[in-house]
Amino acid sequence: MAESYVDIYDLLLSPFYILVICGIAFYYKNTQLRQQKKHYRYFMPALYCKIGGAIGLCLVYLFYYDGGDAINYFVSAKMYVNVLLSGDFDKFFDLLDYRNQNVNYILSSGNTYGYLMFMPNDYYALFTVSITIPFVLLGCKSIIASSILLSSVSFIGIWKLYEVFIDNFPDLVRPFAYALFFIPSVFFWGSGILKDTYTLSAIGFYIYGLYYYQILKRRNIQYLVAIIGAVIIFIYIKPYILFALLPGSLIWIFFNRIRNIKNQLLAAMIIPMMLLTALGVVAFLLSNFGQYLGEYSLDNVLSKAVKTQQDLIREQYGGNSYNIGMFEPTISGVIAKIPAALNLALFRPYLWDVRNVMMLLSAMENMVMLGFSLYILFKVKFSTLIKSLFSHPLLIFSLLFALFFAFSVGLTTANYGALARLRIPCIPFYLASLFILYSLNRASFRRK
Repeated sequence: MAESYVDIYDLLLSPFYILVICGIAFYYKNTQLRQQKKHYRYFMPALYCKIGGAIGLCLVYLFYYDGGDAINYFVSAKMYVNVLLSGDFDKFFDLLDYRNQNVNYILSSGNTYGYLMFMPNDYYALFTVSITIPFVLLGCKSIIASSILLSSVSFIGIWKLYEVFIDNFPDLVRPFAYALFFIPSVFFWGSGILKDTYTLSAIGFYIYGLYYYQILKRRNIQYLVAIIGAVIIFIYIKPYILFALLPGSLIWIFFNRIRNIKNQLLAAMIIPMMLLTALGVVAFLLSNFGQYLGEYSLDNVLSKAVKTQQDLIREQYGGNSYNIGMFEPTISGVIAKIPAALNLALFRPYLWDVRNVMMLLSAMENMVMLGFSLYILFKVKFSTLIKSLFSHPLLIFSLLFALFFAFSVGLTTANYGALARLRIPCIPFYLASLFILYSLNRASFRRK
């Protein structure tokens, strides 16, 4: 099956695109280094990891899984490209219309273009396919070349996120590079033709735009475009990411205002009000816009979490599933599962949970994160740690988003295979938060 997706273009175009992209990136890196932007020494290694992750993911889906989401997105986008290149623009736009339920009928008459691998009402998947079309077109319908192009473009969003972190903590250039670029699961699952590649890059653009437009108040159109573009990606691919970002975003903005208040008593009184306001806004949005979230609405998520947990009891899932115990589809029932869900999303599978090679790599990564987390918890006094958490708005945002997202994924994901992919947005933020906490409490580590 894999052979049908790989052709001569993969062998010819892939090296060519790598040379062109890396040549342009190398020139750009040198121009930035001449401007004394020392963090650009990580630009090329980070890009290499991104491209390598895209190629690796292609090979895994082609020859290890023998199919899957990445292949389905590529095949569907290739079908659109075939229609476009045929010159039948009316058919192309008819197929591109998500409201059109007659996609299979349009393709059925003398179809030589290919196949749409998703149901016509799967809007999230179809939007992902539609924004993949330009990459497949430029990649000459080569799956590896298309993946290389996508990974290179999506890299820009991650790099922008990196620059936001080091602008706030310039002494953590190297640790942030490790957290954002060199975590194997992140650059592997976040680089190929998958929803996660688009949403991870969109998170970077969102934070970059929010930071410069709202926090630094640089009213430049490019920052506003970055925010709006990222929000569109979230809404049409994974709406729950936007709702996971909102509480931290509001707190970041409010806390940044509070820092300018000289009266510490007044600032301390405002903080609880700020937290309640942020939660209130999110609750209002969830209750009033839940119909636009579909399966990601609050009621559906709670029901899905319970069904997922009960479904895992079945034996056919084997050792690749996990069980966090029974709970009711209510707010109180879900809150009780916060510790178990966080542990699952951030630190499992453990080494003794491993059943295959992919799980082994994930388990080794998790053990490093767990060890680093425990090191900070045991080395820093609890009161000092709490004080550090409220010392910088970006730290609050980063840790809040990481934990909220990890909890959501740990609660609703069915097995370790899906967990490894779905959790990648929270991993860079969690590790970046740990590095910030370590930096803020460096004196305590030295004393001990």
